[in-house]
Amino acid sequence: MTWQRMQKPLSLSEAIRVVQDYVDAGVAIIHQRETHIQTFLELLGSVTARKKVFDVALAATLKDNGVEGLYTANVADFEGFDFLKVINPLQIEENQA
Repeated sequence: MTWQRMQKPLSLSEAIRVVQDYVDAGVAIIHQRETHIQTFLELLGSVTARKKVFDVALAATLKDNGVEGLYTANVADFEGFDFLKVINPLQIEENQA
């Protein structure tokens, strides 16, 4: 939401408000599980060096919580995580046209 390469990135305060709206609405919030470090190490060992540690940590959190899909503008960063269906929501209309 705050990524500077987006056409209209949100300010930090706007992004915090959006997240707070989700929390207030009762949307389930996932978090790291006790298995996170083991899952993280397993995934880190199976990716190329160009992967960012943060992306691997996020993928481990998603996997441990049974999340099978991810919307992100950084689709390439999550290639190779076979348990995830990764979609760029900024290109959905282009792909459906």
